[in-house]
Amino acid sequence: MPNKTLICIGDGDNIGDVIDLHLLSGNLEEASKFSFHVKSALEEIAALAKREIKAVLVYVAGDDICFIVSGNFKVEDLLASYSKYFLEKTGKTMSFGVGRTSVEALICLRKAKVSGKGRVITYGGYQD
Repeated sequence: MPNKTLICIGDGDNIGDVIDLHLLSGNLEEASKFSFHVKSALEEIAALAKREIKAVLVYVAGDDICFIVSGNFKVEDLLASYSKYFLEKTGKTMSFGVGRTSVEALICLRKAKVSGKGRVITYGGYQD
């Protein structure tokens, strides 16, 4: 992969907890509705990323998304807007990690999750 690319990994925050609560309450219908909202929001974020920044989608699975973009883009603000969209659609935040490699991006995602969630963290820097 060329050095001029960025890998963006997003993960919904506390999604499993919401599903677990619905399941433990015996409310399969609410679990299904919530899951549908998460899936729809991620599919729309994938479409936006493809359209707005010509992202190459790596995967959308569960409450996770990963895509590759040109390193010429300043993606922090855009990813923050995707996180806001996810919040509007699901009621939950989404964290993003960005790096030149998948390892850097995953490290940043972990930092975003443990530093308060709903954040975008780039390798070598911090962004809300």
